[in-house]
Amino acid sequence: MKKIVVIIFLIGVLAFVGYSFLQRPVVSEEDFTTIYTSHNPEQSPLFDHSIISVNLKGLEAELKSIAQYKIAAIILSKKRYASDWTSIISPLDLALGWGDVAEPKNLEHLEVRQTMRWYRYKFDNECAITQNYISTHSSNHHIIPANDNIRKAVLFAKKDDLIVLEGYLVNVSGKYKDGNVVWRSSITRTDTGNGSCEIMYVTSVKLNTNIYR
Repeated sequence: MKKIVVIIFLIGVLAFVGYSFLQRPVVSEEDFTTIYTSHNPEQSPLFDHSIISVNLKGLEAELKSIAQYKIAAIILSKKRYASDWTSIISPLDLALGWGDVAEPKNLEHLEVRQTMRWYRYKFDNECAITQNYISTHSSNHHIIPANDNIRKAVLFAKKDDLIVLEGYLVNVSGKYKDGNVVWRSSITRTDTGNGSCEIMYVTSVKLNTNIYR
């Protein structure tokens, strides 16, 4: 009996290890340059607005690129979603901070939470940066992975990791089941409230020295 239990346990362990290995992203290349989080995100206008069609799990939609976008930041919080149509194309949100928000001396006084595809933060009286500074140097990003390896990479990322994301800000429109759906990205870092999150179609991820595409 004990032998059977041990065998079952070992099979379970091997299955878990195998599953975990399959869920790890494949490194496309290595880049040993330091990730600097001191700069604002880079955003460039597009003159050719490419459109990506999606037909998946009852969702028929178009992703229209509206700006080229790159951000180097610290992950303040990470949240997976699976309950509505947006999660079909965007399985998680990353709340990202840059500038002085990414400094350890300020992070210890800052708390970030995510829910309902929003992010919220609070800070104590010892924090050296203001609410206005935090709101203009942090943002919630709805992540749309360009492929399965990108999806694995962003799911592999953890809170407090330094990360570089490259891709596009996109607007989403289409139909889900019997209704029309629209999801529009923010195109500025200074807005707050409803509609202030970035919807990002991610084509490249850098974590530590590894680049995933």
